[in-house]
Amino acid sequence: MRISLLILLLNALIFTQLSASAEDDAKLKGALLKAMKKHDTATVKAIADGGHESIDRDDILQMKIFEYLDAEQQRVIQAKEKAAADAAAKKAAEEKAKTDKAANIEAEKKAAAAAAVAAEEKKKKDAAAAIKAAEEKKRKEAAAKKNAEAKAAAAQKAAEEKKKKDALAAKKAKEDKARKAKAAEKKRKEAAIAKKAEEKRKAAAAAEKKAAAKKAAAPKPKAVAVPAAVVAPAAAVAAEDAEDTVAAEDAVTAEAVEAAPLSVSDKELVGTWKQVSSEKVITLNIGKDRNFVLEQVEDDGTLTISGTWKSEENIFMMSIKKVQRNVHTRETDIHRIYKVDRLSNHRFVLLDKRDRIAYDLKR
Repeated sequence: MRISLLILLLNALIFTQLSASAEDDAKLKGALLKAMKKHDTATVKAIADGGHESIDRDDILQMKIFEYLDAEQQRVIQAKEKAAADAAAKKAAEEKAKTDKAANIEAEKKAAAAAAVAAEEKKKKDAAAAIKAAEEKKRKEAAAKKNAEAKAAAAQKAAEEKKKKDALAAKKAKEDKARKAKAAEKKRKEAAIAKKAEEKRKAAAAAEKKAAAKKAAAPKPKAVAVPAAVVAPAAAVAAEDAEDTVAAEDAVTAEAVEAAPLSVSDKELVGTWKQVSSEKVITLNIGKDRNFVLEQVEDDGTLTISGTWKSEENIFMMSIKKVQRNVHTRETDIHRIYKVDRLSNHRFVLLDKRDRIAYDLKR
């Protein structure tokens, strides 16, 4: 009991020291990996569930945590099973020793009686063996005839099976060729979609830059308090020359933000948003029932997180309840808070705590 208490105190001290230096990501991850190596499960759970952003956002590290906890659980189960098996083996050995001793005594008693019976039995067996030998000879002759007939039938069946197998192989080769062609076409379309999305993003950025340049070049009137409803149409006029209508709408939104703080409406958030690039495709489904599902598809697999969401002014919050990497799933309770930088009918931009773009989504 005292050793367990000391271990708990040591784990609490380690966790407190790690929490005090949360900004030192490398040290925190190093402590986590060291705890995994020493099989210090209590420390691993404390760090994984501590709400550290550097741990929570590292998908590879999250998968390592999941695999480590699963392996530790299997190790404990195997240790218990081995202990139970060892105990059962010991008990079985003791029982066998008792049984062997009793069997030896009984065998000695039966040996004398068996010796007398054996001579009589041998005489009977010799007579039976002679009869059996004659029957066996007859059976072998019949079996030889039957085998010859079976070989002829087997040869015919083998020829038919080979014909069927060759036909199936040809069909499979044709299907494989069609599947590869379909996969190549799908990959080409995905590349075209990603390229189009990138060109659209660049066009939107150029339109926004052009609108900002026009605004900067225009003569600045004296400062007058103007309602946001008036500023937004003026910004739309400045963006009329943009090549992309989505970029124009974003420019209007940016000008409106300068006049009044951004206020997020739950109704505007609900729906499906996407972010497409050459490396990955992100899909965020925001439901009216306050549930969300974020799916990130990459070359090495799919990461899916789900939970509940809520918004307050220009803040968007995710409460993550489940994380799935390909076929591996684990329950969690992680909270992520983002600042809404842009929100329009076609664009939704989220910033992290360091004001870096976390997601640039469109629909």
